[in-house]
Amino acid sequence: MRKMTETLGLVFALCAGSLTAADLVRLGDAEIGFRMHLGMMKIAGMETSAEEMDALTVVTNGADVTAVWKGHPVLGDNFTATAKFTRQSGGWAYAFGWRNLEGGKLLVETVSFPDVVVPRTETSGVLRSDSHGMGMVHRPDWPFWGWEREPCAEGQTREFQFTALLDEATTSWYIDARDPEARIKKTYAYCRLGLADPKARLGVRIDMPAVPALTRGSDLPWGGFITPFKGGWFEAAQIYKPWAREQKWYKKALTRKDTPHARRLREICLWAWNRGTSEQVAPPLEKFAAESGVPCALDWYWWHRWPQDVGYPQYWPPREGAEKFGETIARLKKKGIYTMLYTNGTSRDMDDPSWVEGGEEGAVVAHSGKIEGTPWNVHMKEPHRLSLTCGEGIAFQKLLLGDLVEIARAGLDAVYLDQVSCCVGNPCWNRRHRHPLGDGFGSQREYYRYLGEIREACPTLALSSEEVSEAFLGEFDSFISLFGTSYERCGLGTLPEFEAVPVWNALYHGAAACFGTYSLLDGIAPWDKDWPTDQKWKPSDEKDWHAMFPNQFPVEFARTVVWGNQPSVHALRMSHMTEAKYAPEYRFMLETVKFYRANRDYLYDGEMLAPGKLDCAKKEVKFMRRGIYTKAGKYGVSIQPALPTVFHSVWSNAGGKGRAFLVNWSREGQAYALDCPAGKAKGVLGPLAWKTVDL
Repeated sequence: MRKMTETLGLVFALCAGSLTAADLVRLGDAEIGFRMHLGMMKIAGMETSAEEMDALTVVTNGADVTAVWKGHPVLGDNFTATAKFTRQSGGWAYAFGWRNLEGGKLLVETVSFPDVVVPRTETSGVLRSDSHGMGMVHRPDWPFWGWEREPCAEGQTREFQFTALLDEATTSWYIDARDPEARIKKTYAYCRLGLADPKARLGVRIDMPAVPALTRGSDLPWGGFITPFKGGWFEAAQIYKPWAREQKWYKKALTRKDTPHARRLREICLWAWNRGTSEQVAPPLEKFAAESGVPCALDWYWWHRWPQDVGYPQYWPPREGAEKFGETIARLKKKGIYTMLYTNGTSRDMDDPSWVEGGEEGAVVAHSGKIEGTPWNVHMKEPHRLSLTCGEGIAFQKLLLGDLVEIARAGLDAVYLDQVSCCVGNPCWNRRHRHPLGDGFGSQREYYRYLGEIREACPTLALSSEEVSEAFLGEFDSFISLFGTSYERCGLGTLPEFEAVPVWNALYHGAAACFGTYSLLDGIAPWDKDWPTDQKWKPSDEKDWHAMFPNQFPVEFARTVVWGNQPSVHALRMSHMTEAKYAPEYRFMLETVKFYRANRDYLYDGEMLAPGKLDCAKKEVKFMRRGIYTKAGKYGVSIQPALPTVFHSVWSNAGGKGRAFLVNWSREGQAYALDCPAGKAKGVLGPLAWKTVDL
């Protein structure tokens, strides 16, 4: 028979499993357990948790606490799960393992630990990493989310390996996984309904490779930390930061800081993410570079022989021919414009004839046993499904490397390897591969090898990828970060429920160049001339988007810079610099890039400080949701109901001097009052204007 026990002031409820924290270990206000899913591909699985175990024994030894759950009605009397907690710095370091699983054919497929229940309020938010952006705070409508439904907030641990329940008015809770290999994990949060004391359940989940000896008994190959704290997303990042900056990905990134690639990247003050022919992409940037007087860079899409998202990984020769292409590159180089070309580092066209060259052998296979392909290019008459390639996809790598060598010979400065940073490392169940079934880390390691081969074969090329990640911070020279700075355009959410926040820059700013935004000054998405013409938006479909969404461009353009990223614009056209209706925005662009250049010792080289609070007027802003694959005449609208008219950030330079950066994206003068740990300031900022305040 179970009973209630108390040991050294720590209470452990050992009653039958229910929603009253049965069999969960209480550390302060946190109740901690575990969850596991067991299965084996097509065999039906089962979920189990601490509440279903037969008994819990707790031993305390000074500051250390060891909890052992033993016995399970299905998994066997000898099955045990052990959690160890050591008191550190106001919180608890943890470790977790399990032994003696007797589940027959079922293997441990996922492990969720720590699985933590903590108090929440209706205003509590969840900070998460989500593979697209630099961090996101979700403030859900808690009563909508049930305890066993889909989580209200879930994300992959690519940008950082922690999550937090944020409640700045009371107590926030922080949980991390300190994995030195940066394996891909997930964080999650659930709501508890129907209780007088509302709670949230949140934690970290890892997919386990299907190795019987490993899953029947193992320890998680990392520990982590759990702690209550006061503050928001920035304070949560400061808990993680000392450990993160001791890891190999950060240290390896720092070794690139003084390379020729890094020195050139530091000079860039505007990235133009342009698509199309030579005459579409080059002249607008040449004009901007001449009129601004700052170093500029071209991120060139749709230069390759196939339409976008078709025929990968084949790109060479250029669609305009090698001669015309070479002349354009030479012209840009002569004018000092840094040029990077698009390729995709992991997607392969399953419907292209080249697929027979090792396509199936190299593909990532899903848990279902199938190769999952997505026809991203919805405009093509026949679908072209793109599947992800495992790090063991040697045929894919050979095809791509051949084209990268040609790109290097053409005199390019850099190549963009799309999707590697934000997609590599997910579990792969391809039975033809050497790595264990369900392993994602093996693919990640093999990509490190392949990127090394690219650098050896193409030493003159800097390497870039899509979205920031710890696993690849030490492997790339730059990252394009799009979804965070343009999250309303991408339909990821709006205030008060969702807010994008620059956690990445609070952790790793300056370790690699970061740029990017989906900002379209005129709202017109680019069109690939090689797509079927009957899919194109007609002139009658186009409206005066600039007038309908007048604040969208300045918000997106300002946000990326105030976060400390390099200024960026999408689809820069000559009309943006010559037509009178765009004059205010063009002036803002010119002033912004000059402002950025004058303050690179903070905004590129500096250290992000606590932002504190800035009081200013708020304004409703409408955002058009439209991309290159939006169907003709169809678009969405996101509304920020009360966006601060003045964005701000606070930085210190190498000498330790603090400085606040403020930008008014609105078209009216705005009063502001800043109160941050580094100091206070107040004043009035003119329309579409930047300002610094020394603190």
